Amino acid sequence: MSVSYPSGKSRFPSSLLRTGMALVVAFTLVACGGEDDPPWKGMDWVEGVGWVAPGGTSGYSWVEGQGWVYWAASGGVGSGPGAGSQAVACKDYDGNPMMVNPKTITINNNSDIETIYPVVATSSNEVNEWVQACLRTTEPYPTKLVYKLYVNEGKGIPPGSSATITLPLYSEISAGNYITWWNGGRMMLADKNDQLRNKDDTKVDTPASVSCYGEGVGCDLTTYSSTNQFPENIYGQLSEFTFGDSILTAGQSTRLLKPENVGYNISYVDHVYMPVAIAPRGNPYIGYSGSVQPAAQFRSKLEEFLGVNGSASPALGQGWPVYNLHKVKLPGGYNIFAQRTGTLHPDDDVPVKPSGTNPPVLTVWSCMQGQCTDAEKKSLRYGEAVQRIQNLWGSCVSWDGENISGYVTEQVVCPQEMKDKMTAIKQFFMENHKNYLKITADGQCKSKTPVKPSFNYWEAMMHIYGWVPFNEGCNANLNALAGTSIPGWDHSKLQSMYINDMQYNYQQAEVIANPKLTFNPYVKLIHDGLQMNAYGFSVDDAVGFMSELGDGLVFTVGGPRGLENQKQFNDADGFSVAIGVPAILDGRANKPLIKKYGVCSLNQSASDPNCLDDKQDVFMPGNSQIAGFKVGSVESYPVKVRFTDVDDNVYTFIVKEKFAACTQSMPVSACPSNKPSIFDKQDPQTCSVTNSKGETHAKSHDWCVNANPNQQREKQLTKNYLSFPVPVGYAL
Repeated sequence: MSVSYPSGKSRFPSSLLRTGMALVVAFTLVACGGEDDPPWKGMDWVEGVGWVAPGGTSGYSWVEGQGWVYWAASGGVGSGPGAGSQAVACKDYDGNPMMVNPKTITINNNSDIETIYPVVATSSNEVNEWVQACLRTTEPYPTKLVYKLYVNEGKGIPPGSSATITLPLYSEISAGNYITWWNGGRMMLADKNDQLRNKDDTKVDTPASVSCYGEGVGCDLTTYSSTNQFPENIYGQLSEFTFGDSILTAGQSTRLLKPENVGYNISYVDHVYMPVAIAPRGNPYIGYSGSVQPAAQFRSKLEEFLGVNGSASPALGQGWPVYNLHKVKLPGGYNIFAQRTGTLHPDDDVPVKPSGTNPPVLTVWSCMQGQCTDAEKKSLRYGEAVQRIQNLWGSCVSWDGENISGYVTEQVVCPQEMKDKMTAIKQFFMENHKNYLKITADGQCKSKTPVKPSFNYWEAMMHIYGWVPFNEGCNANLNALAGTSIPGWDHSKLQSMYINDMQYNYQQAEVIANPKLTFNPYVKLIHDGLQMNAYGFSVDDAVGFMSELGDGLVFTVGGPRGLENQKQFNDADGFSVAIGVPAILDGRANKPLIKKYGVCSLNQSASDPNCLDDKQDVFMPGNSQIAGFKVGSVESYPVKVRFTDVDDNVYTFIVKEKFAACTQSMPVSACPSNKPSIFDKQDPQTCSVTNSKGETHAKSHDWCVNANPNQQREKQLTKNYLSFPVPVGYAL
């Protein structure tokens, strides 16, 4: 075999020995094949990477000062199908080559009659932190354009079919110019092909590193560049995702890519239109977020909220605005204010078209039904439900002599505690506005004069319901709410009150008795009416945002088909396993602790009721330190959990029952109240550690007796943890 070596580099520099056992195996194979065969025999040469094995699973790359270095693609959940040429060469914690495999997005159309039109969009960023982390550089690599990837443009995915897109970390379209698919992605799932493209979109070639395939339908991709994201008047539901993470590690000045996780949420905070569910691929222990309801049932709930389906009693959402579309789509609590004055193009196909002016973005149900005069079509952008919110703020809070008669039509009797809390929220945003005026005057903003010079009722409504700072005309990171405080309230304390006591106040007895005190009826629609674990408002991320191990994401519309776990995710139902990090590995982000794990519900399988089979089906990445894993959605309790550490010790334990709720009146140190019955520390039948030979490890008992079922309050949720010491290979 004749091999040409780039730049005259020798075949076997001694530095290859640093890669350990994987290289010893390679040398053994070389000896069998003949002295002229290099360790990369059978691999392909990939320019800029080196020798790459079929599938992109491993290879050899030249590292200056070290020679040819063996690498393996980020394993575990990061080694799904579609690697090979779609893998991207990055650098690990130590600056050595690290191949990052692509991730996938699968869209399942479970509706009965509606075609789904999927579009993936990237984000624009002044600093591309994902590329920085991959290349271990501080170069900004700005991405000025949005790239939109259409699946079967104009044809979509018919009912009962699915499409899977494979996305690399990035596609380099010219020297130093990247489409970053993983950072700040958006998924639009539409059931009508209208208005999915902007007029300034420019068609470009779809990168060869991006691919797709369909089941029950073909799969073609078309790509456009644009300066704009999607408009709101689309017949679709927006979701957001981010693959991997870009982090700064202690002692290093460049970012590090952590490719193992998938982050996602459904943007019900912006609008609600159709039932979408999302869950990770390659992680069967995490249930779905969103809704698997049939589309007809879901839309019936929207109409019930509006009070337009014949309900005898007034609906909480009666008079809530709707988008000016031929189907029901509702704005979230921020957009009822932010989009109130918005208008559409006069040629748009919409049901409400007043004469002599552009159609409104928002309208009301009666106008949608043709029951409004031309004057009402121009002026009616909200009804009773929003008026109650405005009346609440006009009654419970003093506006220092401002004339608010244009917003408030009725005085509401407010409980004193509610008055005090709403006043604190108003004062907090007043303080933030004062700082906004200061930083603008100091020349810290792009605009020399403040875009929002006055703090008033209307500006307060938009910023409070969006929970956004005053920074118009400034960089987005300036004047953050986290840096604002008023006497008696720092940001953390005030935001917790805003979430629990205000946005969720529909659960309080006095509000149930008097719905005029409801702070935001839209939150009740999302969480109670539609039964969704999704964003109901902008800082609802304790239930809205997910970040989990995964090869990619699965989206479904109108049903559960295609989800690996068909239970809805709920933090209260599961728990996270947490193991200690040995002091010697603290801060070593590339040193793994766990190889794989698995979970089995006892007495559920007829063939294996006692979960004797060693079911460990989630593989952890081999170049990233992750000190535990989440068991998010299980079939039932008790459950048997197994995991294997990097020394091939196997840990097996039984969690006998679900963690009991930790009430607000209980000190968190006492939670969960059923701690003794969750986990039996003393019984070797319910907790044990075995070594690589299957023998009981000498430290098995010591490891098990130090288990600690505990709960932590995080934002508006209490999360369950089962904490253990460091692995048995280290001092316990």
